[in-house]
Amino acid sequence: MTIPRQYRFKDLVKLLRSYRIEWNPRKGKGSHGAFVGPDLKGNIQSYTLPRHQQREVKKRYIKGICDRFQLDDSKLFG
Repeated sequence: MTIPRQYRFKDLVKLLRSYRIEWNPRKGKGSHGAFVGPDLKGNIQSYTLPRHQQREVKKRYIKGICDRFQLDDSKLFG
């Protein structure tokens, strides 16, 4: 399965938590928050996300999260 067009924010947080990636609403500036956690090599990474995406996260943000944390989207959504 490929990356869905949109994905519920709440479900994405649960999915990423299994990879030790947590949502931190205070990490971003202004109206942004960030996902923070280790990538596959163990380096701590963060990915900033606008808070208006907290209902339905668009595909481009999910793709960015997968790239930043080196996650295989087929395993993540498969």
